[in-house]
Amino acid sequence: MGPVPLSKQRRRRERERPTPYDLPATPPRPAAPAAPADDLVDAGFWRRLGAFVLDCLILVIPGNALSSFVRLFLAKEPGTCEKADGTLYACDVLTSDSEGIHGLFLLTLLLFIVIFYFGHLEGRRGGTPGKRIAKLKVVDATTGAPIGMGRAIGRWIMRFASAIPVFLGYFWMLWDDDNQTWHDKVVRSRVVRA
Repeated sequence: MGPVPLSKQRRRRERERPTPYDLPATPPRPAAPAAPADDLVDAGFWRRLGAFVLDCLILVIPGNALSSFVRLFLAKEPGTCEKADGTLYACDVLTSDSEGIHGLFLLTLLLFIVIFYFGHLEGRRGGTPGKRIAKLKVVDATTGAPIGMGRAIGRWIMRFASAIPVFLGYFWMLWDDDNQTWHDKVVRSRVVRA
């Protein structure tokens, strides 16, 4: 028995059915234009400091709780601890292997924070939760667009350079015409009011 012949109607339907190659290409929707950098209002020192303090609280409190939770499950050995008044008492201390595991855990947590919290939230969304509460966002200094993940991570790394000489890089924004800190200048970013 040979192939079953198609009816005329079925052949016509198959010819008229569009294929993916027949469909007209639709251009992607244009991205919303970024606000021109000249129209943006720079964030002040106190507002930026407030956002920084909020971010520290958001990161440190859960980070310490998570670190303490992990320490509960690590191996311990008998040792001595010292109270604030100088008296010694018997306590359990982490073994050297456990300290290494705990250190590795903290480094992994720090890496996650850098990549997600600062890289993703500042780079792609324009701000961390602390900045959003303070109604601030990080943008490109010339275009006003988000700075992207790579530049946001670079900005976070350069914060250490801003902090080394008695936080001079942070205070630099007080007398800079563009209200930029050193880490803003290096990655060509601005912190503006949202």
